[in-house]
Amino acid sequence: WRYVNLPVEDIKKMAIASIKDSTAMYFSCDVTKFLNRDKGTLDLNNYDYESLMGTTFGMNKKQRVQSFASGSSHAMTLVAVDLDDSGNPIKWLLENSWGATTGYKGHLIMTDRWFDEYMFRLVVEKKYVPKKILNILSQTPVRLPAWDPMFAPEK
Repeated sequence: WRYVNLPVEDIKKMAIASIKDSTAMYFSCDVTKFLNRDKGTLDLNNYDYESLMGTTFGMNKKQRVQSFASGSSHAMTLVAVDLDDSGNPIKWLLENSWGATTGYKGHLIMTDRWFDEYMFRLVVEKKYVPKKILNILSQTPVRLPAWDPMFAPEK
């Protein structure tokens, strides 16, 4: 793998451009977090763990990755996006491999906030990537050690 670590807003712009051009993408995430398997939704509001446990879970994404509390656990295909009137994403549609009886007819619907917190990899065709980001690929990459959370193979 070669990664270009980008702000999530940049990743979303490329994903939206790809979807608008009818081009699906490889997408990996931490699928078990806040998953309602029956409904097929990935939403931070699916479960109220804080009230149930009587505590707050204050780690941000970086801290969850560094502590191995979150990581890329499953790959799917990102196929669609629902945009508001200003062109901002509200929710996204993933084609899953668990079969048509799981989720919403074999798909998962994730909220944009869930995307922010649990998306780890998105593979976008170069034609949807701005030149300034493509230029990063000409730099000498930094090799991650085998124990780095982003290097861990998907389960």
